[in-house]
Amino acid sequence: MNIETTGNMQNAFFAGVDWGTSRFRVWIMAADGAVLGHDHSNQGMVYCAEAGFKPVLEAHLAKIGAPASLPVLICGMAGARQGWMEAPYLHTPTSLRDLFSSATVIADEQRDIRILPGLAQVIIDAPNVMRGEETLLLGAVDETFSGVVCMPGTHCK
Repeated sequence: MNIETTGNMQNAFFAGVDWGTSRFRVWIMAADGAVLGHDHSNQGMVYCAEAGFKPVLEAHLAKIGAPASLPVLICGMAGARQGWMEAPYLHTPTSLRDLFSSATVIADEQRDIRILPGLAQVIIDAPNVMRGEETLLLGAVDETFSGVVCMPGTHCK
């Protein structure tokens, strides 16, 4: 079983979702940053192209015990052109604060659901994009940071 609940869902502030091409991950967060519960599966963007994004999201939130009106913030491939709804890229350099203010809103009567944009470096000799990885930077840097961050992995940035 993938699910783990570690806190009181009455303290839930939002659900954070990392929706990749092949994987789905969700964390229920308290306002103080504590993780109250999480779940994951192989129901990535490719799976949801046929099954639908909303049913997968709601099934995971229900399994964790998330409140019905809990806001959801999504990063990753759910915001790609072939995802749930395209969240256009922001060009670098940009402030990480602009990620939320530029989020694409999913029309939903019960929840505030937003998909964060990716980042695009549009330098002719060094073009690059990321969709999902940019949210890792939110935990690694603050507004005073000025420098380089290396993000090794399958899609090194």
